[in-house]
Amino acid sequence: MDKRVVATGVRDLLPLDVVQKRWIEQNLQTTFQQWGYQCVITPTLESMEVLSAGGMVKPESVIQIRSGDYKAVGLRPEMTASIARAYSSRLEVETLPQRLYYLGNVFRNVPGQKETYQAGVELLGAEGLAADGEILLLVRDCLQRLEIQDYDIIVGDESFTNTLLQSFSYKFRAPIRKCLAALDRVALEQLDIPGETKAQALELLELRGKPSVVFAKCHALPWVANLRDKLDYLKNLVELVGDDRLVLDLSLIQDFDYYTGIVFEVVKGNLVISQGGRYDQLLGLYHPQGKSYPSVGFSWNIEALHKSLGAVLPQRTPTSDWLVVPLSEAVLPQAFAYADRLRKGTLPQRVEIYIGDLGEEAVMTYARSKEITHIAWLQLDGTVTETNLASSNGEE
Repeated sequence: MDKRVVATGVRDLLPLDVVQKRWIEQNLQTTFQQWGYQCVITPTLESMEVLSAGGMVKPESVIQIRSGDYKAVGLRPEMTASIARAYSSRLEVETLPQRLYYLGNVFRNVPGQKETYQAGVELLGAEGLAADGEILLLVRDCLQRLEIQDYDIIVGDESFTNTLLQSFSYKFRAPIRKCLAALDRVALEQLDIPGETKAQALELLELRGKPSVVFAKCHALPWVANLRDKLDYLKNLVELVGDDRLVLDLSLIQDFDYYTGIVFEVVKGNLVISQGGRYDQLLGLYHPQGKSYPSVGFSWNIEALHKSLGAVLPQRTPTSDWLVVPLSEAVLPQAFAYADRLRKGTLPQRVEIYIGDLGEEAVMTYARSKEITHIAWLQLDGTVTETNLASSNGEE
C-alpha cells in the first residue's frame, strides 16, 4: 500500500494555501460582523435525520459514518440544516431576527471533491423585502471587500418556479425540472413530451436575463403574467439591490429542496462562488411542535473563491523577522531567552531559533532563503552580535 496516497476527494493545504484561505475567511468574517452577524459552530457529525432535512437533502449525497450506537449519522453536506436544528426551539426565547454566520468544512458524497470549505450567514426569523434585500446587499458587500469583479448575481424565486411547474402534467414535471436545473436546452428539446408542453417549458427556460427584459417577457405570457404579486415583489427587490450585475432567472432551481422563496447564485466565469435563498419551513422540521420561522441565508464556496481571486490573494507566507543562532549548545538557554524577549517586546517580532550547520555560510544561506532580515549570533561568552541583511552593505 502506498502510504503517500491521500483519500480521494480531499487535499492537503500547505502554508501558502492556508494564508490565502485565511485571508478570504477573515475578509468575509469582517464583513459579516459589520452587518451585525454573530459566529456559531455546529457539529461536523450529525444524525441522518437532521442532515436529510425531511428528505429535502438527498441521503445519497451525505457521507455516512457507522456509529457505535447503531444510529445513522453522517458528515454535514451543508451548514443550514445544522443551524436550523440548533435554533429551531431557541428562537422562542431569543430576540428576532437572529443574525448568525459560520466558517467550516462540509462533505458531500460526490465525485471529485468530497471535502470543501464554506463561509456563510443565516438570517433567522425575518421575512419580506427588508430581509431578502439585506442578504443580497450583504453578498454585494462581500464581493466588494474581496475585490471581485466581472461577476453575476443570478436571482430567481423557488415558489414562482414551482408554481409554473405545477401547470405541467404531473408525469412531465420531474424531467422538465431536471432540464431546468441543468439549464440544458438540448435535453429539454429532446424530451418525449407533448409539443405544447415542450413549448411552454422552453418559454420558462428563456425567462433569464436583464431584469427589465424578463419582466416584459413575463407580462407577455398569459400563463406567467397571472403571478403578478410575485413579479411585483421581485421587481421591488431588484430595485432595492440596484446592481447592474444582477441577472433575473425565473427557471433557477437549487440542489436542496428546502428553499421556498428567493434563490440566488453568484457566478464568476464558470465558477459558482456563492449560493443561497429563503427557507421558511425548514426550522419547523426540527421544532418539537413543528413551529417554523421565516429565514434566509447564503454560503460562499471558499475553494471557488480561491480559484477566482488570483493575484488579489497574498502571494507569500509571512516571513520571520529574526534568526537567533546559538553558537554552542551551552548558550541554548540564553538563545531561547533572547528570542522570547524579541517576541514579547514593544514591537513583537517573528523569531526563529536556528537549527542546523553552524557554519556562517550555511546560516546566511538559510536566512536569505527564508527572507529573514536580522540575525542574532549568541557567542560562547554569552554576548550577542547582530547582522542586518536588509542593509545595503550587510555590516554588523
